[in-house]
This record gives sequence, C-alpha cells and structure tokens, in this order.
Amino acid sequence: MSSGAEGKAKNRRGLSGWLNPYHYNFERWAYVFQRVTGVAILAYVIGHLGDTSFFVGGPTGTGPSESSWTFISGLVENSFGHLILILVVLVVIFHGANGIRLIVSELGLILGRPSPIEYPYRPKSLRSVQRVLIWVAIALALVGTGWAVLILFGGSI
Repeated sequence: MSSGAEGKAKNRRGLSGWLNPYHYNFERWAYVFQRVTGVAILAYVIGHLGDTSFFVGGPTGTGPSESSWTFISGLVENSFGHLILILVVLVVIFHGANGIRLIVSELGLILGRPSPIEYPYRPKSLRSVQRVLIWVAIALALVGTGWAVLILFGGSI
C-alpha cells in the first residue's frame, strides 16, 4: 500500500469520527442541537396530533367525553406536564431562531468574501457574527422559557 493510500485509510473514521464530540466547535454544537431539536419537535407534533385526535373523538368527531377530558387534563395539568411544555417552548424557540441563522448563513449573507486558505486555517463561518447570532438564539429561547415558566407556574400575566 502506498503512503497516500495509508494516509487516506487512516483518516477514515466513519460514523465514529462524525459522532466524536471532542473536535466540535461552538457552531457545530449549535448545528447538532438544531438537528436534535428538529427530531424532537417532529415527535412532539406527531404525539400532539394523536392526543388532539383522541380528545375530539377520533375520525368520527363525536367530541370530547368526560373521561377523555379527565385523562388529558391529568397528563398536562401537573408539574411534570408543565415542565414538558416549558421544554417544548425552549426547544421550539431555539430551533426557530437558530434556523433563521442557518438560512441566512446558507444564503451567504453573513459569511463574508472568500479568501485564500492560509495556515492556520480558520473557517469564515466562525466569524463573530455567527457566534453572536447563536447567543441571540440562546437568549431568545431563555426569555421565552422564562415567560412560559411565569405563565405555567406563576399564574396569569
């Protein structure tokens, strides 16, 4: 085997290389969290559609019965249900704000002009604008979560 082929084989880490979190930077963690929150939101929406369908009486639409109302209220009208709703608010707001950052980045509006590659290589996508926008997404998610906590645990606003 030639030295070029050995180097190429050595650099192939496959799935274990992709899942290795030690070489991730701040932007990569935000991107991974974007993917994870997308799957979580999809699972929540599917569960919520099933829950709502059950509540209204299924395909026949006979309306909520007393037992279904009691069952659904028992699931969400407690501290654990409120914590789940607060987590949903956190995830949805971060996913939306970070998604806007990713869209703007993909359109090239915040990446800047291309430049020659110079050692040590620093990706243009990691400029301060990207980091600031990630922190803005985190701040918006925390403000929305705080508001949800006030609504669910603090009474009316």
